Amino acid sequence: MVEEILALKKKGYTIKQIAKEMDSTVGKVQYRLRKLQSQQNMSENKKEMEYESRQVPPTWNIPSSYELDRIVLLPQGPESLYIYWDLQSSTRHMVSHHFRKPWSELKKKLRVYDVSDLIFNGHNSHRNIDISLPETTDNWFLNDLKANRTFIVDFGIQPDSSDFFTVLRSAPIETPRTESDSKRQDAVKKWKAGDCKTPEWHEQFSSYSIYSLLK
Repeated sequence: MVEEILALKKKGYTIKQIAKEMDSTVGKVQYRLRKLQSQQNMSENKKEMEYESRQVPPTWNIPSSYELDRIVLLPQGPESLYIYWDLQSSTRHMVSHHFRKPWSELKKKLRVYDVSDLIFNGHNSHRNIDISLPETTDNWFLNDLKANRTFIVDFGIQPDSSDFFTVLRSAPIETPRTESDSKRQDAVKKWKAGDCKTPEWHEQFSSYSIYSLLK
């Protein structure tokens, strides 16, 4: 019936003439045409939605963990460092098993070591400070440090009745020097001028920069 209506409409027939030609009513002819229009609209909307879905790029969510055991230090200025870290699930499980406590109940801390001009053995830092961490924290800003100093940071657990337990240890990093910082500058000038054969800082030279390059 719809095909006949469309054929007559194409010839220029009015709705009334189509109804008379088909021995039907104007209402039935209008109903058929409205239904056809509705079907066509639905089909067009479906095509548009399919096209848009192909054009929208996939969304990417940042994972809460990359399942890596690492801690990274980034200098933010002469007196500040930014730290972030990540742990594998297996490492968390191992530490929890060792202390016989759920990971969420263990006290987490950062231990910051000043190891300037030292070959650090885990105990011989110039000084160290401890920072208690809120649960689920995975990054931290360290402020009020000294410029042109070398730091190492441990992420670890502080049990109630034992010493600090290191889980992750960072590579060493040096805070930038300030314009007024004269550390080693006089020695460098003397060496450049030929006033001394061996640089005065040679005996205290830190191997960390070499270690970082070799690593």
